[in-house]
Formats: sequence, C-alpha cells, structure tokens
Amino acid sequence: MRVLKIELEGLTTSFRYPHFLVGRQPSFPMPPPATIYGHIASVLGAYPNPDSFRFAYTFTHSGSVDDYEHTWLIKVDRSARGWQHPANISANMNPTLRQIFYAPKLTLYLETPHLDEWYQAFLEPRYPVALGRSQDLASYQNVQIIQLQTSDTGYYDHTLLPWSYRPRVRVGQGILMPRIISTENRRDVTWARFVSLENRIFHPRAGEKSVPSEVMTVMANAEPVLIDPSSPMHRERQRILVWHSLTGLESEALDRSVSV
Repeated sequence: MRVLKIELEGLTTSFRYPHFLVGRQPSFPMPPPATIYGHIASVLGAYPNPDSFRFAYTFTHSGSVDDYEHTWLIKVDRSARGWQHPANISANMNPTLRQIFYAPKLTLYLETPHLDEWYQAFLEPRYPVALGRSQDLASYQNVQIIQLQTSDTGYYDHTLLPWSYRPRVRVGQGILMPRIISTENRRDVTWARFVSLENRIFHPRAGEKSVPSEVMTVMANAEPVLIDPSSPMHRERQRILVWHSLTGLESEALDRSVSV
C-alpha cells in the first residue's frame, strides 16, 4: 500500500477540551481526529470529503507546562445607552492557565486516492502550518510517499487507537474526542471514544511470551499487520499503523491495522 508520510515539528501545541470554559484549560493528550481534519484542510485550502482519506499517526512531545494565556470575554454592553456614541460591546481580560506541550512531533500517514495531488499540496501548503491553536506554528521536516509492508509483528507507539482495541490493551487512557466538526455549524460535533496510547507496546509473534502490560492481545484469526519500513527499529520490530476515518467505520472492526 502506498501512503503519504508527513513529519512535522513545532515549538508548542495544545488541543483544547471544548467543554472547559473557565479555570485551568487541559489539553487532549493526542490530536483529535477533528484537528487532523482541520490541519489537512489548511494544507489543501478547502475541506476534503471526509470519506476521501484515512489517517494514522504517532505523536510525541518533550514535556508539558501550564502557561498563562489572556482570553477576552466579550458581551453585549447595555450600560451606556444615554451616551451620544454608546458602546455596543464590552470585553474583560481573563488570565487562564492552559496546558501546553513543548516541542511536539507528529508523524502523519494518509491513505487517499488523491495521493500525488496531496503530496504536492503538503510541499506547498495553502495556509501557514500550525498544529493545535493558530499560534502554534510548525514546519514539515519531511514529506514523502512510502510503500507499507506486511509483517507478523511490530509495535504501537504513542498513537491513537480505536475504542474497539480497549479489551486488547492493559495500558492507555480511554478518552472522548471530537471525531469531526461540521463545517457549516461548529456546534454540530460528532464525538467518539478512543484509547490514547502514550507509550510503546508490541504485537507479539505467534507463541511468543511477553509481559501482558507490554503487548497487544492478538486475536485468534489475526492477519498480518501493516508497518512503516522506514520507522525506527525496536526489539527487531517496526511501527504498526492503526487507521482511522472520519466516518468511524474502523470502530466496527477489531483490527483495522491490516490492509483492506
């Protein structure tokens, strides 16, 4: 399978929980699918059809810190109606603690029928490259088309797993994330559950004995997995790609890391 591989690096990033309006603002530990969709749209200059691609990724950073961020709370102002030139709005500054990730790195894989077209777009993105907030500028370190390979083993590394994987892993945080946000109405959000895997676990070979917390439980009828042959080697294994779609069809299967 031929896919697009993009390696991105930045200085800071934060993935906002939309339901937190006051107090400390935590970050999602991984980019939500809706964030990936918006990032791709900024590269292409328009929102692609949600059914036109699948994605996989690995995300790491060098640490997190709480930073003060000034937000302005704007409201309708009705206090000065008697004035000759009354104000119609007022704004109050509100210092907010926001969780920030330092030195984020994203390796994004895209499978799409528009592979060559998207490859050129990532070489010349339409809008400034950012990951997370608009001020979290980033840059592409490498953009290439690679050929994935099948293998009977590999590793899962700092990635997002479908919720169907929950019974198969003993580590990872269960989390509710925005899968896609309507381009017509930003209040129209499709939510989905995922497993945020913030360490490395292995896909064992048949008959291999391993510590349960270090491996993914393999199904009896498991097929070969897809790996990135250019990824780093760990225990003589390479990175397995776990695919997601904005339509959520991968949640209906227990293993979408295989070729379809």
